Amino acid sequence: MIQKNRQKKLSLILALVMLFSAVGCSKSAGSKTSSSEAGSQTETTVETEASTQETTGKASVAFSDLKERDNDFLVNEDPKYQELIDAAINGASDSYFKGVMALATDDDVLLFGSPGAMSIDNSPADPYTIYEVGSISKTYTAVMIMKLIDQGKMTMDDTLSKYFPEYKNGREITIANLLNMQSGILDYVNRADVFFQGAERDPQEIITTPGLTDEEFLSYLYAQKLYFEPGTRTDYSNTNYHLLALIIEQITGESFRDVVKKEIFDPLGMEHSSAVTTGDETSMPDPAIGYHQFQEGARGAGDIHSCMADMVTFDRALFGGDLVSVKSLMRMKDFKSKEYGCGLYSYGKNSYGHQGSVACYTSENIVIETEEFGRVYLIASTSDPDQGRNLEKMALYVSSYLEMK
Repeated sequence: MIQKNRQKKLSLILALVMLFSAVGCSKSAGSKTSSSEAGSQTETTVETEASTQETTGKASVAFSDLKERDNDFLVNEDPKYQELIDAAINGASDSYFKGVMALATDDDVLLFGSPGAMSIDNSPADPYTIYEVGSISKTYTAVMIMKLIDQGKMTMDDTLSKYFPEYKNGREITIANLLNMQSGILDYVNRADVFFQGAERDPQEIITTPGLTDEEFLSYLYAQKLYFEPGTRTDYSNTNYHLLALIIEQITGESFRDVVKKEIFDPLGMEHSSAVTTGDETSMPDPAIGYHQFQEGARGAGDIHSCMADMVTFDRALFGGDLVSVKSLMRMKDFKSKEYGCGLYSYGKNSYGHQGSVACYTSENIVIETEEFGRVYLIASTSDPDQGRNLEKMALYVSSYLEMK
């Protein structure tokens, strides 16, 4: 009976993949969004729309070529990939991973798996099921900054005083400091108790529910001292990337949600991805925690929603040189602190990417450069709050295998 249920699940996933590939349809939800410029916040309502826009991404077509294999996986049957595919499946099994995962190169999708993962309609999660990817959002924010630099609209040496003249520490901090996590600014999420000291609301409530305006956020920022001299050390702070989102809005005159859609999602055909949005998730959340509601206040730092197919498309475009200039991509991967570049962590000699955790979700997006396969993309998400460690184990297992190739 168990084997029959697995085969039924895989057949359903494969049918859904082929359906998406054939019609290029989009099952997206509009949302509670913000059309704010920096310094304002607008309340909106949730609306659901159906889109029939043709996708320009390659990922959906590639996923449809995968074949069924036992244990919740669809795989590429090319013999040259079988050892790698086996390593990925073994990594997921040995780590007791429950969630969705994809393995791809620039030319092929090698694997999609969804052990124990369900969508909100109680069907198995598929490559288009939408997850909250948390701090992986920072990679998208860094891309937008690099695009504006490529367009000559800003520079890495711009200081914060250019964009926030009332900020007394702004003359000391550059865009590069924000990108590289070397600003000295306190993390408003992980140190909310200090950042929002004296607030009428509980700090944890502030960073988990809607309501924080840009004006309020900046007033708390301006009251903070720097915790080290900018550029002298690396200290991860969500505040850096939220500020970058506000700067993007100032320069473009558009909301962060709209500019990311226009500059990244739409050109790549990422129809199952969104920024600063609520209500479009199609993955089953943990019932005790639910979805992330602090989207407006987290823009730039942890607001992106996406799916496995779209994230493969994004990775291929970014690291293939289709989104930013060669110089900007090199800067993103310049790990001066030996740990953090621009929206990317260094995971080893030949691997980099980003991890994300928000509400009940944990995600990994890792790029491993190999001689045998070129760039290999390992992407995974789970909505089970107890699966974060298992996801990390699985990712480490696969990336370590590839590092040795």
